[in-house]
Amino acid sequence: MEHKGTKIIETERLILRPFQIEDAEFMFRNWASDPVVTKFMTWPTHEDVSVSEQVIQDWISKEDDPENYQWALEWKETCEPIGSMGAVRVDNRTESVTVGYCIGRSWWGKGFTAEALRAVIGFFFDEVGMNCVNACHDPRNPNSGKVMKKGGMTYEGTWRAGGVNNLGVCDESWYSILKEEYYGGRTPEIIIRNEGADDYRAVEELTRKAFWNVYVPGCSEHYLVHVMREHEDFIPELDLVAVTAEGKIVGNVMYTRATLCNEKGEEAPVLTFGPISVLPEYQRQGIGKMLLEYSFGQAREMGYLAIVIFGNPADYTARGFKSCKKYNVYAMDGSFPSAMMVKELEEGLLDGRKWFYRESPVYDVKGSDAEKFEERFEPMEKGFSPSQEEFYIHSHSVIKG
Repeated sequence: MEHKGTKIIETERLILRPFQIEDAEFMFRNWASDPVVTKFMTWPTHEDVSVSEQVIQDWISKEDDPENYQWALEWKETCEPIGSMGAVRVDNRTESVTVGYCIGRSWWGKGFTAEALRAVIGFFFDEVGMNCVNACHDPRNPNSGKVMKKGGMTYEGTWRAGGVNNLGVCDESWYSILKEEYYGGRTPEIIIRNEGADDYRAVEELTRKAFWNVYVPGCSEHYLVHVMREHEDFIPELDLVAVTAEGKIVGNVMYTRATLCNEKGEEAPVLTFGPISVLPEYQRQGIGKMLLEYSFGQAREMGYLAIVIFGNPADYTARGFKSCKKYNVYAMDGSFPSAMMVKELEEGLLDGRKWFYRESPVYDVKGSDAEKFEERFEPMEKGFSPSQEEFYIHSHSVIKG
């Protein structure tokens, strides 16, 4: 288990993100000041926006704590928070977390809370490595129990007089979901195989959907996929797709050759992958993990000893990647980029000597060419998302030597 803190999570309609002090007005207006909304809460109705400010400031002060999880539920349509969701309790001994949530009355009955809960459950299993996610509600508020069921949780029982809320001492109805249930019930049957020529268009479309507006408004990763297949550094044996039992392609990963060179002029062949793509509606179901773990095995059999990538460390450290600095692997400019990570497929290749990483020139995609290629697809609206700022920070950060 590896705590990650309040990372940004995106769903179809919501962005789950850390709170900002500017959210106080929305919090007060949209849910915290409404006594109907707070009736079954364990915290009092906010009488003034200053109370909301104080609560949010307290959450912000804990942002550096990796065991702190408190998300604002921002509705993409209005770009304002409509509720909150967070970890009420974290138990490291049992690797479990208790989740609590609250959403404004105007958004009740529209599936927003269940949508957010499913995403948070996926985050705790896929990213943090929890074994159990649970939640409870006052039996007099049965709609909250319906949300838990829609999130995949199972009713465990009712603890009589087990809690206290704004109505006084109350019963608590508990629900939970285990890691094995999550993966057994939510991950579709998947076949991993090599991409074929008949798959090209489907893979380009899924890559476009997976990356659209994630790093920049729009994306160019689908064009990279298109040109990568013809490049001399491309490795067809490590071009893999994830396919459902119904034959739908829902994920893809592609590898190219790369090089490590040292100060003596010696070179060591290594790998890099990217893009790795999973259709948005199939994300957080373990499919990306399956593609990576399968490809690692294939790469070992082919004799490759290491993989070097650029990416969000939160996405890859659980797969065995470590900071490039720990292996003394530099970028060509002599820096240790925060986003550059290394995974040894066989221990001992990187023995502390100074190495410089040189990736394939196929990644030097021209924006004008990508824009022209984009004309072949149905229009999608470009826009801003918080993940773009996160990408900017990671891609412009270096670790001091």
